[in-house]
Amino acid sequence: MTSDPLDLKSIVFLLRRQLRLILASVFLMLALALVYVVLVRPIYTATALVMVDPAPKSLLYGEDTARSASGENARVDSEVEILRSPTVALAVVRDQNLIADAEFGPGLSLADRFRAALGFESALEISGEVLVKGVLDRFMQATSVRRRGLTHVIAVSVASVDADRAAALSNALAEAYIQAQLASKVSGSLGSRDMLQGQVAAAQTALTGSEAAIDRYIEENLDRIETETGLADIAALRADLRAMDARRLEADLRGREAARALEREDWAALTARLGTEALAQLQAEREALQRRLGGADPGSAAEIDLRGALAALAVDQERAAAEAIAALQAEGTALAATMRESRGALREALLAGELPPQVLSELYQLQQEATIARGQYQTLLSRMRELEVLAAVQMADSRIVSPALSPARPSHPNRALVLGFGLVAGLGLGIGLAFLNEYYVGGITSEHQLREVMRVKVATALPLVAPRGEAGAAIADTVVTAPLGVYAEAVRRLRASLEHALGRRRGAGGQGDCILVTSANPAEGKSTTALALARAFAASGRSVILIDADLRRPGLHRVAGIDPARGMIDYLTDPGAEQETASFLVQDPLSQALLMPGRGRAHRETDQLLGAPIFARLVAAARSEFDIVILDAPPVLPVVDARYLAPFADAVVMVVQFAQTGQGDLRDALQVLSEVTPERAEVLCALNREPERKGGYHYAGYYGG
Repeated sequence: MTSDPLDLKSIVFLLRRQLRLILASVFLMLALALVYVVLVRPIYTATALVMVDPAPKSLLYGEDTARSASGENARVDSEVEILRSPTVALAVVRDQNLIADAEFGPGLSLADRFRAALGFESALEISGEVLVKGVLDRFMQATSVRRRGLTHVIAVSVASVDADRAAALSNALAEAYIQAQLASKVSGSLGSRDMLQGQVAAAQTALTGSEAAIDRYIEENLDRIETETGLADIAALRADLRAMDARRLEADLRGREAARALEREDWAALTARLGTEALAQLQAEREALQRRLGGADPGSAAEIDLRGALAALAVDQERAAAEAIAALQAEGTALAATMRESRGALREALLAGELPPQVLSELYQLQQEATIARGQYQTLLSRMRELEVLAAVQMADSRIVSPALSPARPSHPNRALVLGFGLVAGLGLGIGLAFLNEYYVGGITSEHQLREVMRVKVATALPLVAPRGEAGAAIADTVVTAPLGVYAEAVRRLRASLEHALGRRRGAGGQGDCILVTSANPAEGKSTTALALARAFAASGRSVILIDADLRRPGLHRVAGIDPARGMIDYLTDPGAEQETASFLVQDPLSQALLMPGRGRAHRETDQLLGAPIFARLVAAARSEFDIVILDAPPVLPVVDARYLAPFADAVVMVVQFAQTGQGDLRDALQVLSEVTPERAEVLCALNREPERKGGYHYAGYYGG
């Protein structure tokens, strides 16, 4: 039978048949979704909006207005990635103390709790770094940073079980990002300044060396210049410089010696070196107190008072000495400044005078080198001071334009979405299970399913009806006792399908037709169906013989309500039984059909009995004497007997138990029959014990009792 494509009508029938399974799946998924919505802890998400200005801001230089669209997009995307970086998140973890937070802080895993409940200690020592990393990972999983379209706005979201906490963390993350951006700019400016400091020091050294080279040149060549030029003021300036240099050296020497004396608290040497009137007076007082202290009794009040006076006098002397030393230092500084002015005046006088060409060129060269060194030094010093100012007035390129507020509703779970997903998932699961149950797992529940799923010819559907008549009556009896009933009509449908398949009609000559009635598994109603079919053929005027070929579990005699003295086992095992075939035949109590029932189980291999020549001669004799020969065969799958009976069949009736016969078993049984049944024989299926349905069998006015 060709495999037709699955059409819409077939799908509708399938869904109707499996409606209960689909509804159960929908109900289950909705129930799970509802339980999830009720039990899951709500999560709140707060969002802060940050505006990024692609042009760097500076109070000193203003903004760079020359920008391209691609450059702006790249800048905003870069800021998004910076916001997502662990460095910014770690700053929030530190500032908000999330390590001690109940939601994000460290906790015991399910395995650790299980071990703790059993009394086992954890074998691993968790370091602080691992704990911080765990907190950082949990916080980063709760954050979301997204750019809003192609704008310069970045949405910074944080999810938490507490609405206020979510808003606080979202704002903290945005603020940490801005502070990190500002710190980066300040750090860049200060780093540039630090790099320039070394260059400034080198430029200062070069400038000092250049100035010193000029002074050295003048000092070394001053006698020759004075002799050759005869400038009288040069000699006077030179004398002043030497006098001032001597005074400066003397002041420096006195200051250093006084400082050493002060460290040693050598007041006499300090007074002698500084020579101020105040120190001399204080030193005289000290000497007088020391003389008085030498004559005082040890431990007396006079001694204590004198020592206190000496300590106070030491403080006054230290203060006076510090003032005198500061005065000496100031004098040295003033002399150094005066000497610089004098050297400058001397240099100008030399350059303004008529110097020898060689001296003039050499001096001019040194002067130019000093000028260049001075310019470099001033440029570097100015840039360094500028960077220091720039670091102090840096501005962030981003700002919070909309702080996060506490959300009024949880963002998770989305009740409508979860329930909708449960409904859709339930429908999908139900439909999937329906197809699975229809085509692979479940039993056969309708003629349409049997025809579409198994791709076989379905002759009839035998309804589930209660037998009529006396107690102990069988369903097959209703073919005779209720000939206008639904069951009898269903059996006649089977008979008509077989007649069409066999191509024979009443009165046709030649051999009779052999019909094999079997099932995939035991207890699926094959014996009842075989007896009902025999009675239907007999009612149509055909001569019929029904042979119980199930040698392992014969049941025809019970269904027909007879108690034969001998059965098929006796016939096949008794060497003289073939001459007494008529003695093994029993008249059906309710029809003209003859029965050859079984009695008792076989105690030897039944396949040898059915494959023996005596059984083949029995079937041949039955064909020659009867129009219809029906073989009540064993089930196909449990035993091998049906494989020996199928070659005799001109048609096969496969009885399928409603909602019980598995599709896999039915496929296997049909596969076995297709291998052993002659090509001329057609396999028809009969769905047995199908529940009565409105519109299925109940056509008012057509069926009677």
